[in-house]
Amino acid sequence: MYNKGSQSGQLIIFALVFMLIMTTAAVSLISYALLNLKGTRQDYNQNKALYLADAGLNKAIYELNRNPDYNGESDTALGEGVFSVSVTTLTGNSKRITSTGFIPNSANPKYFKTVKATLSIDNSVIAFNYGVQAGTGGFFMTGGSTINGNVYSNGNIVATNGVRITGSATAANPPALAADQVNDSPAPIDPCTSSTCVTFANTSAAQDFAQSFRISQAVPLSNIQFYLKKVGAPSNATVKIMNDNAGSPGSTTFMSGTLSASAVTANFGWVTVAMPSTPILDPAQTYWLVIDAASNSSKYYIIGANSDGYANGTAKVGRVGSSWSSTTPAGLDGYFKIFLGGGTSTIGGSTYVGGVYIGTTAADNAWAHTVQGASVTGNLYCQVGNYNNKLCDTSRPDPAPEPLPLSDENIQDWKNEAAAGGTITGDYHVDWDGDTLGPTEITGNLLVDGGGTLTVSGTLWVHGTLTLTGGGKIKLAASYGASNGVVITDGYVTINGGSGFYGSGEPGSYIFLITTSACPVAANCNGNNAISLSGGAGTVAIVAQEGNVYISGGSALKAVAAKQITMDGGATLIYDSGLINANFSTGPGGSWALFPGSYVIE
Repeated sequence: MYNKGSQSGQLIIFALVFMLIMTTAAVSLISYALLNLKGTRQDYNQNKALYLADAGLNKAIYELNRNPDYNGESDTALGEGVFSVSVTTLTGNSKRITSTGFIPNSANPKYFKTVKATLSIDNSVIAFNYGVQAGTGGFFMTGGSTINGNVYSNGNIVATNGVRITGSATAANPPALAADQVNDSPAPIDPCTSSTCVTFANTSAAQDFAQSFRISQAVPLSNIQFYLKKVGAPSNATVKIMNDNAGSPGSTTFMSGTLSASAVTANFGWVTVAMPSTPILDPAQTYWLVIDAASNSSKYYIIGANSDGYANGTAKVGRVGSSWSSTTPAGLDGYFKIFLGGGTSTIGGSTYVGGVYIGTTAADNAWAHTVQGASVTGNLYCQVGNYNNKLCDTSRPDPAPEPLPLSDENIQDWKNEAAAGGTITGDYHVDWDGDTLGPTEITGNLLVDGGGTLTVSGTLWVHGTLTLTGGGKIKLAASYGASNGVVITDGYVTINGGSGFYGSGEPGSYIFLITTSACPVAANCNGNNAISLSGGAGTVAIVAQEGNVYISGGSALKAVAAKQITMDGGATLIYDSGLINANFSTGPGGSWALFPGSYVIE
């Protein structure tokens, strides 16, 4: 029998259950939406904290390139939060940055993110690590001369009669002129064959190159040279002296140095790697020269080689910490030179305190085997000291020589670039009318005088002498922007009469003035130095890696590097490019950049 009341009750129950289900679903949807909104807000704030951390990292890079003593900062306000940065020095050319972003603050953060990265000196481009650097000829200062900055020399720093170096001064022991171990003949033909070269760093199995050797005497190893070229743009490599383990490199590294990728070009050339002067190796033992590189199929190195050309060793390819194999064909030896010993260097020379004043702050040090007649503001590192204002701190070994900034192949590349732009036969004179040149090869001499301006629009190569006098100017074209330009001469250079060099007009732009001259000791020097500078100069880095740079009067430069540097007549040198080295903590700084692959988020 049909019951109408029962049916109505069932409908009411169904409606209530339906409403309950719908309400539950609505509550669930609202909860889900709120949860998503909360998650989105959290992601948004975490991203803001990450942006703050990145801002701290970028601030650290900026500050380090302005001030080498920068060690971080705390609770720097930015936007809706703050960031804190710490800086840890790993080596002289490497620092670890930790940056944390907090929202709203570090004392009670609701959100925070940390980034870490390693900074290193960017050696993919040619750079002056030392604002003033002398080679084996040393540095000579007399007559009250002054250098405003740091000095590094691969020979003596002869500084007497009250001269001043406002920063730090280092005189490294010069290497021997003749190599103790050599394999260098005949030079390979370029492009070489499998029997005249060894390719490495292009595959994992041949990532590193190794050459075994033995030295003839137990004296310090100062530097090594390799006959190399590169394909593409490989990164710097580490050169290691390692032990022998059953005919292959072992696991012990006795010393190491950096092979600068910028010194290697696409053509074969000798490249120098500076090594520390200790420990002293045993002539009775076999050791391995290892070039420890990164592996990249399009960015790698090639070393010149010959078949069984070196009696005291052999070459292998492989990877440090892994396996090694013979070259193909077997029995090849890489082209290398090992230099041992040399002399010991001195700073000063006077027989009274104050013959040379070094430093203006406690961070400005003097460092050499012998220091004599010096008044040093910072630490005095030496093994022998006489007539100084303090006793020697003997805790450091003697400093090792550093290569000058350019390789012969760097210079040849620039010459080729200039020659490709066209040739002017004979001498060329720029006077008050002015002129624009480059890229250009000039087979004679170049004279700029009479207040004239030579605008450099591309690399210049002058076979003869270069004279800048009578208010003459050499400047870069505006098209260079923030980049640098190059002027090379094979003859001596004279700069006087209020003449000068100028960049493009943008900050960071300057001229490399390079001479290959060995004056005053070479033929046809006529008593001239490789570069003679009497006042002025401007935004220019001058390089005379085979000759002497003579500076008199007040001079302002970007940097100077030469085999020998001489200052007298009360000369004052102010330079604008500085040392990136743990030994110098003051003075103009260099350029720090992120090391590839080191950036991590925590």
